[in-house]
Amino acid sequence: MLLALLLLIFILTLFSIRVYVGFDKKGLRLSVKYLWLEVFKLDTSENKQEDKPADLDEPTEQIEPKPKPKEPEIEISEISEVQGKPEPQREQNPTEDKPESSEPNKSTEEPKEEKKGSSLLDKWNVIKQYLPNVKTALRKLLKLIKIDDLELYLTVGGEDASTAGINFGKINAVFYNVLALICSLFSVKIRKTEIKCDYEHKVFEANGSLLIKAKVLSILALAVYILINYIKVKSALDSLDKPETEGISRKKDQHERKEK
Repeated sequence: MLLALLLLIFILTLFSIRVYVGFDKKGLRLSVKYLWLEVFKLDTSENKQEDKPADLDEPTEQIEPKPKPKEPEIEISEISEVQGKPEPQREQNPTEDKPESSEPNKSTEEPKEEKKGSSLLDKWNVIKQYLPNVKTALRKLLKLIKIDDLELYLTVGGEDASTAGINFGKINAVFYNVLALICSLFSVKIRKTEIKCDYEHKVFEANGSLLIKAKVLSILALAVYILINYIKVKSALDSLDKPETEGISRKKDQHERKEK
């Protein structure tokens, strides 16, 4: 029975989680599906249609301002009587005049810790040892995440033709560099990408859609691999700090023995 359950769980991890993403000037559409179930759905365009502006023709009720409460009238004679009363003298406590000595007792002083923790350079040298293996393995795992049917349409403009052309060139450079980076990290299938230049209007519009697919087994493997490497790096950093903390504790023990 247990073997059959483990086999069923393994088979379920072989199916992919599908994330449908679509966006335009109306809003964002997001849907997450696993097998035939829709796990999550988000559509901001529907919320914008529901939020209709209020009619300006409807008469609004005028709210009359509330009258301010009258302040109590105080005569000048009453104020002078209050100011003329002598304040009772406070008895001085002889102990209050003596300031407490802020200098701690030299016998109870603990030895100063010369240095806590390791330097940033030592920590970086420890982390740098794990970077090559982490980098290659992370790339292989990220390649298991697939982006299909990528469509992206951009419209760029400017105040005049010259600024529109400059903005068009900048967007082209940024867009294709980012797209090359995404293609190097994930498995990408591009359906169509297009960038238009509007020489008459100052505008920037973007709309598109894509499908992200990843097997549950791939996501679990990526999470486990990140967790294992995090534990390795953390244990290495902790072992780097241990010799210094042990030396500080030894100095404290020697100081306490001298006092005794």
